[in-house]
This record gives sequence, structure tokens and C-alpha cells, in this order.
Amino acid sequence: MNEFNRNLINIDDLIKGGEREYIKEYITGLHPADIADIIKTLDEDKKREIFNLLHAEVASRVIVEIDDRSREQILEDINRERLVDIVGVMDSDKAADLIADLPQDNAEKILENLPWKDSAEVQKLLKYSEDTAGGIMHTELLSVREEVLVEDAIIQFMAISEEIGNIHDTFIIDKNRQLVGVMPVRKLLLIKPETPISRVMDRHIISVNVHTDQEEVARVFKKYDLVSLAVVDKEDRLMGRILIDDIVDVLIEEASEDMLHMAGIYQDEKIMDPPLRSVRIRLPWLVINLATAILAASVVGLFQDTLQAMVILAMFMPIVAGMGGNAGTQALAVTVRGIALGELDFGNAKKALLNSTIAGLLNGIATGAIMALVAYYWKGNYMLGIVIGLAMIINLFIANFFGIIIPLVLKWLKIDPAVASSIFLTTLTDCIGFISFLGLATFFIKYLI
Repeated sequence: MNEFNRNLINIDDLIKGGEREYIKEYITGLHPADIADIIKTLDEDKKREIFNLLHAEVASRVIVEIDDRSREQILEDINRERLVDIVGVMDSDKAADLIADLPQDNAEKILENLPWKDSAEVQKLLKYSEDTAGGIMHTELLSVREEVLVEDAIIQFMAISEEIGNIHDTFIIDKNRQLVGVMPVRKLLLIKPETPISRVMDRHIISVNVHTDQEEVARVFKKYDLVSLAVVDKEDRLMGRILIDDIVDVLIEEASEDMLHMAGIYQDEKIMDPPLRSVRIRLPWLVINLATAILAASVVGLFQDTLQAMVILAMFMPIVAGMGGNAGTQALAVTVRGIALGELDFGNAKKALLNSTIAGLLNGIATGAIMALVAYYWKGNYMLGIVIGLAMIINLFIANFFGIIIPLVLKWLKIDPAVASSIFLTTLTDCIGFISFLGLATFFIKYLI
């Protein structure tokens, strides 16, 4: 039995026994992420009961770890004074995220009851979109003026290290709070204390603007192997910092979002969501797919005379359309990933398109030849093999072509390529697959019968 299951059994036994003090003592010794995992397995009343036993500092770390649905259930019934205590000990970015999820009147009351400094910091962050650098940054950081000595920076570090965790870098600013340099904290300890910090700081600064999209921020972290990054405004004034753990959350969030979008789910659906919520989220996509399926069926209807003359063609139609769809999905996945990672843009799109279409043509020739042989030996009709082989070559070529073109066009139109690409691509590969296969069959019908 793993550690999580043991913890869950122990908590369940303590709840059944009504041992509130023992529960409080037991869960306080667990990691906040483990407490969050336990809470999300409980029913609604027990979630609140367990959460209300936590000290404010522990609760502030647990509330950001639990799933959205559990957080909503807990926040619905939480005492306002307790919520103020919890928010008061949270990092500014986490506090802003939590308050942004509250009803407006409740959020305003919480902000009014916070210490003035904390309230001002949170309100500053609430101005930024949650998917920008400003929305995910911390305002707690170590910054010193460029004219100070190293020993002054060390004293300031020691003064705030208890309050601010994970201080990796010292940000150096001028009298206007403009960022002019940066220095790793560990380097402070290796330099003579009386050295002016302006002489030893790194003036080659890597920073992002407060309005930079979080995906671009993640690319900056990856490119430069950073653990923290300065955030500045348009005048290069230091506004905050972003840590690597924030970026891990961003990467998981963006990857999950893109995966759901490519499946036609545009909201944050969870596996344990009620059936009606899942229906509301999925039904629009299914209706759109139904419309595209009707379009594909209407294409087939154009060739009903050919199908009546040679019914066996109907057996091979799903193979052509399915192979086109699979090839298109492969190209689409690689393209969307390339756009997300900044590897593909309009500057190198021509080369990417050429590579993708060549790959599609070669794959089409290989799979088309295999299917031609299968059709010939299976049905004893060489022309049927030629028709299905040519149709597969055409469809795989087209699928790879549009697997690049569609996401790029959507990006140009300022639409998330992961959201709508699959809808258009599936329709195209189905329709073109049917047109190429049945069109060729119609053209060569006298050789097929």
C-alpha cells in the first residue's frame, strides 16, 4: 500500500471516530500537496471540515493545490475572517489568483480587511490578465539600489529571507526603479563586502514585460535555463519576478488546455464533473462534428450512381478517409506544438510546408502501394488497387498540406490554432478522401466493373 492510501485510510478512520484534534495533528504533519490530494477524495461536507481544521499558513498552501471544484466547494462556506487570515499569509500572486475567483462583493470585502500593503500589492496584480507575466508574477523580491555595497545587499537579504522564500537573484535598480542589473544571491557571499554592487552586477539583463503572454515567458525560461526572471513595465521599471515553479504550472496548464482544445473541449472539464456539466461542454463540439459529417455524407451522395454500380467501393471508403485523418492529425500536432514552442512562425513556414507535404507524399506512396496490393489480392481487381492507391496518395498529401496551413491561418487571424484546427482538418480530409476515391472510381468505372 502506498503512502497516499495509508494517509487516506488513517484520515477516514479518524473522521469516523470524530477525533478532530487527532485529525488536526495528523494532517498538519503532511505536505500541503498530500493534504490537497486527500481533500479532493472526500465528500463536500468532509472537505470543508478537514480544511477548517488547518492553520491559516497551512491552509494557504493547501488551497492553491486542490482542484478547482474542491476549492469552489470550500470557498462557498468559508468564514470571511478566516479567508482574510489565509489570504494574508499567501504570496501575492497566489492571493490575487484566489481573490479573482471570488464573487466581486466578497473579493472587495477581503481586500478591505487585508493590511494596506498586502491589499495594494494584490490589487496591482489583479489589473493584469491571468495568462500574462503580470498575472503570474510575485511582487515579493530582493531589489537594491545600484550605488549600495555588497554588504548592504547581504543585510537586506537576511532581513527579508524569513518572509520571502526562494530568493535566487538580486535585482539592481536605479533611483527611478528601472532595472539596471542582476546578480545571483550566492555570488553576493563570494565577493568582498565593501565592493560597490554596480561593479560586479551583470548588466546583460533578461526580463519580460508585464503584458507578455505566459507561453512566451515559458519560452524565455527554456531558452536561457532560468530559475527566476524579472518582470518590468514599459519604462523598464521593476514590477516583480517569476519563478520556475510558476512556469511548470503554466506548461502543465497550456499543455492540458491544448490537448482539450484539440478534442473540442474549450472549458476546464474534470473527470469527476457532473454529467450535465460535461454535456454542456461537449455537446457544441459534437453538434459541429455532426454538421461536418453531414457535409461529408453529401459529398458521398454525389457519387451514388458509382456506388450503386460497384457497391464494393463502400468498403474501402473509410480506409481512405481514415488514413487521411490520421496523417492530418500527425501534421497538425507537430505544427501546433511548433507554434506553441516558437519553432514555427511565418518566417520559416514555407520550409515547414515543403517538408510536411513531401513527407505526406512519401507516406501516401508507401501506404497507397500497400493498399493497392491488398485490394488487388483481396478482390482480384488491379484497377481497384490503382484507384485506392492513388486516392490515398492524394489524401495524405492534402492532409499534410492543410495540417500546416490551417494552424498558420488561424494564428494569422489571432485564433488559437489548437482550438479550431481539428474541425476544419477532419472535414477536409473526409471530403477530399471521398472525392478523390469516388471521383477516380467514376472516371475508371468501365475498368472496374
